[in-house]
Amino acid sequence: MTFHSNARATARAVPPLKLGRLAALIALGGMAAHAGAQTIPGPANCAALVGMQVESGTVVAAERFAQGATIAGTANLFGGDATTTVSTNFCRVKLQLKPTPSSLINVEAWLPETWNGKMFGYGGGGQNGGLGQSAALMNASAKNGYASATSDVGHATNSSAEWAYNQPEKIIDWGHRANHLVAVTAKQLMNAFYQRPVQRAYFQGCSGGGREAMMQVSRYPADYDGVIAGAPAMDWGPLMSMHIWTEQIRQSVPWLGTKFSAIKAAVMKACDKNDGVQDGVIENPKACKFDPVVLQCTIFDTNSCLNKSEVAAMRKLYEGPKLTTGELLIPGYSVGTETSWGISHFLNMLGGGPEYYKWMVYNDPSWTTAGFYLDVDVVNSRARVEPNVNSSNPDIGAFIQRGGKLLMHHGWSDSVIPSENTVRYYDKLRSRFPSIANNARLFMVPGAEHCAIGFDPAPVLEKWVEQGQAPERLINTVTTSTLFGTTTTTHPLCAWPKVAKYNGTGSTTDAANFTCADPQ
Repeated sequence: MTFHSNARATARAVPPLKLGRLAALIALGGMAAHAGAQTIPGPANCAALVGMQVESGTVVAAERFAQGATIAGTANLFGGDATTTVSTNFCRVKLQLKPTPSSLINVEAWLPETWNGKMFGYGGGGQNGGLGQSAALMNASAKNGYASATSDVGHATNSSAEWAYNQPEKIIDWGHRANHLVAVTAKQLMNAFYQRPVQRAYFQGCSGGGREAMMQVSRYPADYDGVIAGAPAMDWGPLMSMHIWTEQIRQSVPWLGTKFSAIKAAVMKACDKNDGVQDGVIENPKACKFDPVVLQCTIFDTNSCLNKSEVAAMRKLYEGPKLTTGELLIPGYSVGTETSWGISHFLNMLGGGPEYYKWMVYNDPSWTTAGFYLDVDVVNSRARVEPNVNSSNPDIGAFIQRGGKLLMHHGWSDSVIPSENTVRYYDKLRSRFPSIANNARLFMVPGAEHCAIGFDPAPVLEKWVEQGQAPERLINTVTTSTLFGTTTTTHPLCAWPKVAKYNGTGSTTDAANFTCADPQ
C-alpha cells in the first residue's frame, strides 16, 4: 500500500447502502430535508438502525438515551472517560467493520435527535482509538447539535502493541484505514437516520489523535472539510526511535535526572525575559540560545552543575536524534520542559519505542532494545511500518484544492511529543505552499504541556470553514487555584510564525496588553 493515496481517496464515492430495516426509517415519516436543525420524532428511528449494512460492516446495536441518563465510562491510564451524564436525547449506535478477514473495527456514533446537519469525528490517544476516550467530547457535541463518531481503530485499548503481532492488516487499520472508514460509514449512517446528507464534516484529535488528524488531511482529503490537529504524533516512527535513543543517552549519564531542576532554572534565567516579561514562561523556545555548558561543574560534581558528559548529553537531547548522514530524525524537546522529562520517560517506555519495534517493526516477541542502533533500526522502521503510520507528508495539495482548513496547535512545554517537530512540519508547508495560511494555520501555546490548551479550537475552525474567518489571534485562558483563591491569566496565541510581544504597559496576565509580531 503506497503512502500517497490522495487521488484514490478524493475520487472514491460512498457506495450505495443495503437498506434492510432502514425502510422502516422512511416509513416513520417527519424527516423531510431542510436547512435548519431537525428533530427526529421518536425512539423507533434509533432501534431501526440495527442490521443496517455500511461499507465493510454492520450496525450491531442502537439505543436511545434520554437527557439526564448515564453511560458507564471506561476510565483507565490511557485517558478513558468517567461516567457520562447524557446532555440531550440521542441515539447511540455501535458498528463493527471488517475491511479484511483479520480486521475488527468497533465504531460508535452518537446521533442527537435535534441535528444541525454537521458531524465531528474524534481521534484517540497514543496507539489507541477514541472509544472510551471521546465520550465527553461526543456528549458536548450532541448538546450543540452535532452528530459524532469515533472508533477503537481496530484493537482494544492497551499500552502494549502486542495486538500488532503477526497482524499487518491491523497495523494498516490503526495507521489510517479505520478512521477513513469511520468517516465513510458515519456519513452513511447519518444520511439514513436523518434522511438528508451531512452538510459539514470536522475531525479533531490530539497526540495520537493528532497523528490521525494529519492522516486525514494528507491521505484522505475528501473525508473532512476541517481538521484540528493538536500536538500531532505524525512522525510516529521517528518519535518511537527517539524514545529508545533518549533512554540510551540517559543510561550513559545516570545522575542527569537529578539535575533537571537546576537546568530548567538556568534556562528560565537565560530566556524568560526574551518577550519582555518575566513570568516563568518562555514565549518562543526557538529563540532561546541556551547552552548547558554554563552549568558545567568547576570542582565538585553536584546536583546544581553538569559534568562534561552531562553537558554533551544535554546538547544531544535538545537537538534530537541524528543519523550518521547528518539527518535530524526529529527535533529534541524544547528548552524549559526539563522537569517533565521524567514523566514522559515513564509514559514513553511504557507504551512507546520498545513496543513499536518489538511488535510492529520486527514482529519478534524476544526483541529488546539492547541491540538498538539508530542508523540500522530506522532503516527497517522506514521500510516496514512508517509508510502506513506516519502522517507528516507535507503534500496536502488535494486537501487545499478542495478548500479544506487545517488548524494545528502545540504546547511549547510538551515533553511527550517535541513541539519543534510541529513547527518544522508547518515550515515545510510554508515552503511548499506560499499561500498556505489560507488553508492551514499553526498556533504554538507558550507554557502549555501535552494537549493542555486553554481554548476551544472547534468554533474557531467552524467559523473559518463556514464564514471564511481565518484565525489570526486566539486567546488562551489559564485558571490557577491556590489556597488564596483562583487567578485567571489570558495570553494571545499568534498564527505562526508570529509571536506575542508585551506592549510595555498594563497587566502582563491580560492578553489585551500584547501584540502579535514577527519573531526577532
